[in-house]
Amino acid sequence: MTLAPDTEDRIARHWAERLDCAPEAFQEPGVTLTTNPSGGTVRLVRRGEALVVAAPEAARNALGAHREALADAELPAREVVERALADQEASVDAVHGPYFLGYVDESSFSPVDTDARLLVGADRDAFDRLQGRVPEDEWARASPVFRPGQTAGLFADGDLVAVATLTHLPFPDVGVVVDPAHRGRGDGRAVVSTITQTAFDVDRNAIVRYRTLASDSASVALAESLGYERWARSAVLVLDQGSP
Repeated sequence: MTLAPDTEDRIARHWAERLDCAPEAFQEPGVTLTTNPSGGTVRLVRRGEALVVAAPEAARNALGAHREALADAELPAREVVERALADQEASVDAVHGPYFLGYVDESSFSPVDTDARLLVGADRDAFDRLQGRVPEDEWARASPVFRPGQTAGLFADGDLVAVATLTHLPFPDVGVVVDPAHRGRGDGRAVVSTITQTAFDVDRNAIVRYRTLASDSASVALAESLGYERWARSAVLVLDQGSP
């Protein structure tokens, strides 16, 4: 199954609003440069042969002379960005991504049979114990939140071994973690399937997003097995304090 055409349009409009470009920029081959009003970061979203880059005004102007290199670069395109900003004595301080941006709508969703369920208030202690067993950086990256009725969990021998939650963005965003001792058993897939179904139970027109590092092949495979389709890749480059 693939995303419905209306779903594709809604996603494009969402990103166009975030990056201040036309939705068509994600369909046309080449590089679209826009101004990132927040400053301090260069945001890149690549969809097929289209690349949208939002940067502070001075950085955007400098990147304009490097369109061809940007078009050919693999995300996060750090070397190209630093080369473009060299004359301004600016550099990249940190890189986030590249990320897999996967989306699913009700028509493309492929749920699995699972024993995962929505958590209730009495599950709070089990949730906290799971957090204590998961590396801090992994927990922070997924940012699962305990919301009774809105957080899916899977138990094994009385222990909570996997959870998935949804953020309240224009498109609900999945955050999932699995106990390190229970990985490779399909537990993450189970809770993501359950929480995704919950989103559609609330709103049949919902579009759910799954974002993970593009290099995390297991996480990408989990998403794709449930019908999440890669819509784009993204990256964020944090400029140093001397950057425009």
